[in-house]
Amino acid sequence: MVIKPSEFTPNNAIAFAQIVDDIGLPKGVFNLVLGRGETVGQELAANPKVAMVSMTGSVGAGEKIMAAAAKNITKVCLELGGKAPAIVMDDADLELAVRAVVDSRVINSGQVCNCVERVYVQKGIYDRFVNRLGEALKAVQFGDPAQRDDIAMGPLINAAALERVEQKVAKALAQGARLALGGKATGGRGYFYPPTLLLDVRQDMDIVHEETFGPVLPVVAFDTLEEALAMANDSDYGLTSSIYTRDLNVAMKAIKGLKFGETYINRENFEAMQGFHAGWRKSGIGGADGRHGLNEYLQTQVVYLQA
Repeated sequence: MVIKPSEFTPNNAIAFAQIVDDIGLPKGVFNLVLGRGETVGQELAANPKVAMVSMTGSVGAGEKIMAAAAKNITKVCLELGGKAPAIVMDDADLELAVRAVVDSRVINSGQVCNCVERVYVQKGIYDRFVNRLGEALKAVQFGDPAQRDDIAMGPLINAAALERVEQKVAKALAQGARLALGGKATGGRGYFYPPTLLLDVRQDMDIVHEETFGPVLPVVAFDTLEEALAMANDSDYGLTSSIYTRDLNVAMKAIKGLKFGETYINRENFEAMQGFHAGWRKSGIGGADGRHGLNEYLQTQVVYLQA
């Protein structure tokens, strides 16, 4: 097994490698290689000695991995981007829905592929929901975790990530969205971008379709569940989705209608290890977690013995 972490986030992998070494796993079973994707990653994906490549990252990176692996017909397991919709029905528990949506967006500063990227709110609860959502986002403590221990959200990973989020918000405003909260980097050292709320958002805006990967929440109003499902499914991505309702029949209809690998009912988008984390469409190939995830790493051999 060879692990190559992102060149921007190597520390966790290094710490894990130290744990593996401490427990006495035989040398060579686990190997850690550091380097850039276009060099080390490319070599690993294209190497004929590699039996399988599993990668978590962007759609663009996944395309490069597939192209490199194709030369040797190497199996790939790709967990890629997402544009997770959250549907909030009129009968939803308002406090629960607001708390879950906020938790699902500010975790890791919004840099989580399976967490809420767009919110669809039924018109009967829309005003109350966006007011509470704005209050909750405004209350989020964010800053430098090296200087404060009471924060819920830190910085973005690098300057490129900050620039990407700024550009996507600017484009949304140019296309007619209204900035209700945030929307401006704090400046100074670090790549800090505050929780940002966009209202008056339409389905045809780029912010609804392109992965933001930052602490930005665009909110779209809808009339019927059928309308919400159609808008939620109108995406190149298909990783996770969620719905907030007290009506089990509505929840079951949403489960059937949502074309996503995972659907969460009345809770934030955090998967369990015993589940199966797998995306549809451009969100990936294969999956991880649970029995099905383990099977991704196995090779089936069938034996016929004539006794």
